[in-house]
Amino acid sequence: MKWLSEKRLIILLCAAFAVFIGYHFVSKANEAEAGIELGELTDAAGKEEAQAIQEPDIYVDVKGAVKAPGLYEAKQGERVMDIIERANGFTNEADENAINLAERVEDVMIVYIPKLGEESKSVNGGAGQNGDAALVNINEADSSQLLTLPGIGEAKASAIMEYREQNGGFKDAAELKEISGIGEKTFEKLKELITVK
Repeated sequence: MKWLSEKRLIILLCAAFAVFIGYHFVSKANEAEAGIELGELTDAAGKEEAQAIQEPDIYVDVKGAVKAPGLYEAKQGERVMDIIERANGFTNEADENAINLAERVEDVMIVYIPKLGEESKSVNGGAGQNGDAALVNINEADSSQLLTLPGIGEAKASAIMEYREQNGGFKDAAELKEISGIGEKTFEKLKELITVK
């Protein structure tokens, strides 16, 4: 009988040990699986964050017949209509047919919304006219046309007109850098948007 009791005790201990070992392996397997899932989530979040960091900021200057003209941040792939909505939409005087609402926006782009009966002054190829016709001629542009250019406010527009009067016009677009407040960085944004005739 004593031998039988010892045998039962050994069997119970072996069973308990087997249960412990089984639980231990299952627990480790679950931890490993959870670690993989957590790692995948962390990697995915890291990739999204890295992608967000790598995507360049796009800024679009909205001018003319919109309710809230100004500088707006945009995302890759957005269209002119998206930016106009961000500017609270057209005014009652806006000529909505003068621009291409489906055009995708680009960095430093200017979207100028003309009033009804006004000739489009849009620049940066599209959102209005394309090609050389869309460029602002700094030898003939009035103040309102100069104000459509990035980085050009009323003071600089006046300085541009004063410079051309005193010097008989611009012979080259790079002469803009002679004007106080227009440095190399500003000129880099302007040079594709202007012409000298």
